[in-house]
Amino acid sequence: MSRMYTFIRKDLPLNHQMVQACHSALEAGSEFKEPGNIPFLILLESKDKDHLYEIKEKLDQWGIKHHMFFEPDNDMGHTSITTEPLTRDQCKLFSNFRLWRA
Repeated sequence: MSRMYTFIRKDLPLNHQMVQACHSALEAGSEFKEPGNIPFLILLESKDKDHLYEIKEKLDQWGIKHHMFFEPDNDMGHTSITTEPLTRDQCKLFSNFRLWRA
């Protein structure tokens, strides 16, 4: 079973974190759709916008496709990133990131 990872900014209010994570996952799911495969979704933390950009750079270096969600309302900008469905070996790259917690 493949996995998709969503990084959500922790500097946003909790209600915005939930909505932004859902937006990102929905758009990435449409972009990286694999017929017959429904991957697990794992939520990880990003400290803030700068950290989100650092994560994006790592994903680019690792050759992992991703969708970076941009929220135009309330001057939020980029709020979350969701990866393409990943193999078990690729998932090992994410072991040092923190799971999201409320």
